[in-house]
Amino acid sequence: MKRLGVVYHLIGGRKLIVKGSENMSYCNIKELPRKGSAVLDKKVARIGKVSDIIGPASRPYVVVKIFSDVPDSKIKSWIREKVYVK
Repeated sequence: MKRLGVVYHLIGGRKLIVKGSENMSYCNIKELPRKGSAVLDKKVARIGKVSDIIGPASRPYVVVKIFSDVPDSKIKSWIREKVYVK
């Protein structure tokens, strides 16, 4: 399990924008998470999957599509929280 970054913003109700952690900056393309990789919260619960990687190479952002079985009430609690990729 690797740290993906910090949840920065919620868009469209079911997607998160995650600001990539420092270890992702100017990294080798092999270091970036793959599309479809599982994203976990601090309690190691699966919350979604990597949908896209956007932004500058110096500090990429990761778009996470939230799983449909995750309750809406839980989603807002992830803002400013660290998330991880498996």
